[in-house]
Amino acid sequence: MHTQNYLLDTLEYVISFLRRAASRWKNCSTFVQQRGFHSSAAVRKNPYEVLGVQKDASANDIKKAYFQLAKKYHPDTNKDPASKERFLEIQTAYETLSDESKRKAYDTYGEASQQPGFGENPFAGAQNPFTGGPFDFGGAHGGAGRTMGDMLNDFFGMSGRRGDDLETSVTISFMEAARGTVKTVNISAVEDCGTCSGSGLKQGTRRSQCPRCKGTGQQAFVLNSGFQMRSACPACNGSGSTIPRGSECRDCGGVGKVKHRKQVEVNVPAGIEDGMTIRVAGEGDAAMSQGGRPGDLLVRINVTSSPHFRRQGAHLYHDVSIPLQTAVLGGQVRVPTLDGDIHLRVAPGTQPGDDVVLRGRGMPAVMERGKGDLFVSFRVQIPRSLTARQRELFQQYADDVEGKSTKSSEQTTGSGSSKTTSASSSPSRGADGGSTRQERSGATPKENDDGSGSSKKGNGALF
Repeated sequence: MHTQNYLLDTLEYVISFLRRAASRWKNCSTFVQQRGFHSSAAVRKNPYEVLGVQKDASANDIKKAYFQLAKKYHPDTNKDPASKERFLEIQTAYETLSDESKRKAYDTYGEASQQPGFGENPFAGAQNPFTGGPFDFGGAHGGAGRTMGDMLNDFFGMSGRRGDDLETSVTISFMEAARGTVKTVNISAVEDCGTCSGSGLKQGTRRSQCPRCKGTGQQAFVLNSGFQMRSACPACNGSGSTIPRGSECRDCGGVGKVKHRKQVEVNVPAGIEDGMTIRVAGEGDAAMSQGGRPGDLLVRINVTSSPHFRRQGAHLYHDVSIPLQTAVLGGQVRVPTLDGDIHLRVAPGTQPGDDVVLRGRGMPAVMERGKGDLFVSFRVQIPRSLTARQRELFQQYADDVEGKSTKSSEQTTGSGSSKTTSASSSPSRGADGGSTRQERSGATPKENDDGSGSSKKGNGALF
């Protein structure tokens, strides 16, 4: 219970401290620049009220309200002297609500989150008695999966604040996803200034002792519960020294950091799926505070579709069309795989929708070992038109199956003996054709056969 009260008092002091220190930090340009390379006027009104939207308004609603108000109060179109101030309020409110992280901060901390320097670890250097807590805030303070200990580390400075993560995307082909590849992405990241090596100083100048903390880098304060703590000096951010006016590096303005364009190689593993994200450690923005590690680069992978395969996890699916005679008599068909085309034997009597499973012919399992399977499904092509000869043979087959007599056919032609001969010879040719096809199937070379094919009918094999 005592620990909980201590935590509440601490958080309450954090918010009140930021509010009291806002006016003092306003003139500390270096501190503000370290946060985001720019400063903006503090919002003195509720941004939701300024834009006239509800707290649960969507991003589109906020944008729509902003454009309407900006058009109405823009100084170029509105000659009212008060319109300029109103326009600035609208601009600042939109800046807060259009940025997801700023909006979350305002919803959590209110006006304190809009003060210059908010979130830049004003309590660096103090001990944190709550590290290792079991609570997960899900990125409420930047970064997913942050615990209570992580949050208080940011407040109390047990470790330097890490740099921001960067996000980008890259598109790869289906075959690149199957085999793995290396892609190069271009990003703009915050890095140490090359001119001053991150010091923020102009050549030949030195930092001077901080006038507020007298070089200690800390200041003492007392919580409502009576506990006394020491925090980082907000004027020098805990360093004990500041950059004298006129001694700032001309390239970074004393910040010590600049935006730099660079190339990063991304190793894409075989079997990666569309929409997956690869984290490249240490390739994000450099930390703004001393001792902090850089953020990471998050690369979203977009995989183009394949003209041959459908994918479900590591398994692949392919539909192959076979002519009617092959489905009835058997034969072979060419099938694409990730390793090239193969010849697949079609069993006699194959039905539409029958499939053969080729084990290990699918995609590599990116999260596991091994590969998935390739499922080949047969689609039987029914002829739309027949020649007279083909129709006659099919009719004879139908009559034979149904047990019908061929007398009607003989009476129609008036040439019974001729028809009888034709009828009797046709099955013979059909039998020969079937026998010939079976021999051809059985004699097909098996240089492509890996023995991995299996069928629902038990007759599928890989050639």
